[in-house]
Amino acid sequence: MMKNVLNLKSQISNLKLKFAICILQFAILFLLPGCVRRTDLETVHQFEAAQKTFDEATTPEDFVKAAAQYQEIADAGIQSGAVYYNLGNAWMRAKQPGRAVAAYRLAQRYLPRDRALEENLRNALRRQDVAPRESLWETIFFWQNWLSYPEKFYAAAVAVGLTFLCGVVVLLLPRRRVWKRLAWVGLALSALLIASAAYDWYRFDDLTHGVVVQAEVTARKGNAENYAPAFNEKLDEGTEFRLLDRRGDWLLIRLGGGQEGWIPEKTAVLY
Repeated sequence: MMKNVLNLKSQISNLKLKFAICILQFAILFLLPGCVRRTDLETVHQFEAAQKTFDEATTPEDFVKAAAQYQEIADAGIQSGAVYYNLGNAWMRAKQPGRAVAAYRLAQRYLPRDRALEENLRNALRRQDVAPRESLWETIFFWQNWLSYPEKFYAAAVAVGLTFLCGVVVLLLPRRRVWKRLAWVGLALSALLIASAAYDWYRFDDLTHGVVVQAEVTARKGNAENYAPAFNEKLDEGTEFRLLDRRGDWLLIRLGGGQEGWIPEKTAVLY
């Protein structure tokens, strides 16, 4: 009788362990889509060719060609801080700072602590402050703009994995309170990191941002040239905004200060 009870307990423990492992695998697979795609040999050759074009360029037109090569790599699905950084440099040398700002902002998602990138973005914007105004979320979760987009997903995956390992130990050794406490701490940390990664997905993938790429653009109160100007002053090249709506060839945008207006789609780039 005692042997049967022990066998039953062993089977229950094995089932609990398998269940925990399955949940862990599901959680990691759920988080992996936020990670960047790995580069292959062909992409490396494309990057080297773009860099060669950039190094040999002498005119703005040459740098436009280099930018087109870097953009081709990005359009193929390679989300890389180095690609966007070099793309921004090419647009700057091509004397198109608006497009450079868009590329540098994309690079910031993957290189948030790069000082050279920050300096180049400052030059493209022609101002000292390059950091966007922080939201309440970014103030509370102070690491939000310090960790890169992929790093948040990696951190969340590691936290989830360690939490489930602690949970497995709790299932096998229910009397060890220290593991139960560690599991609760890990659960809270995992929730915070998952929420942080989800916020990045929202602001980077769900929202659409843009930059004005012409010297002077008049924002209007409607989606046509016959509407009155929305602002007293024209928008300069490099002005950043968030896209709210699109009607035909016109974009409804919102500036950092909350002002809204319509601009022609050809006067901006979206990302």
